[in-house]
Amino acid sequence: MLMIILFIFRLLLFIVSYAIYCLNVVFLILKLKKLSKHIFIISAYLCSISLGIKYKINNQSKLFLLKEGIHIVNHDSPLDIFIAQCFFQIPTITTVDNHLNKILPFFKNTLINFGHFNFDYLDFNERKLAYNFLLRKSKVDRKILIFPSGSIYTSIKKRFSKSIAKISKSNQLDVIAWKISFEEKDNNFIKYEKNLFSFLFKRFLSNGTIFEIKDLDIFPHNKYNKEEDLHKVLCEFYMK
Repeated sequence: MLMIILFIFRLLLFIVSYAIYCLNVVFLILKLKKLSKHIFIISAYLCSISLGIKYKINNQSKLFLLKEGIHIVNHDSPLDIFIAQCFFQIPTITTVDNHLNKILPFFKNTLINFGHFNFDYLDFNERKLAYNFLLRKSKVDRKILIFPSGSIYTSIKKRFSKSIAKISKSNQLDVIAWKISFEEKDNNFIKYEKNLFSFLFKRFLSNGTIFEIKDLDIFPHNKYNKEEDLHKVLCEFYMK
């Protein structure tokens, strides 16, 4: 009985979050871009709650969010998109439009309005454009978010982008490294198998998951003489 009530509550909250997202689109069409950005964050946060996410964040972590630099984080869960939007709230490069554009109207426009850059990671030219975006955006804003592995299907221990060290040295930006995790309450990890509706249904029925920050460190750009040295210590941070 409790599970049925929880399912109905999460479904209704998801519908509310969708309605608020549509409101964001209205504001975007009316060229009220700042208001649209704030509404988008609220929509994403409510959606994350509907999928069973609970946030466990300490005050020290909140202070680190304010720091300028290249914020990097491991990408192991499809729920990471909510962390990018609700917790970090920092522009990044993403392929999420390829998954959500069928159910979210004007989603690419919403991402662009927030400052994100959507690209096709299978296209070499688009990957080049994505790198140039990160280079330019971080130089102007002094703040950017990057997932070093690039995909939930590739572990950060297997692939760690060298672009981070390059951008750090080029734009003289420190690297703020975050190690995060989602702990499922019932120890039953819900895998995303490229079926969005099935994933949502399973999340509505789940016992929930807790978002936690496992580790956090800052790597000053001027501490390392070479890009290779910075790249090496960043890799080691995620290997330990």
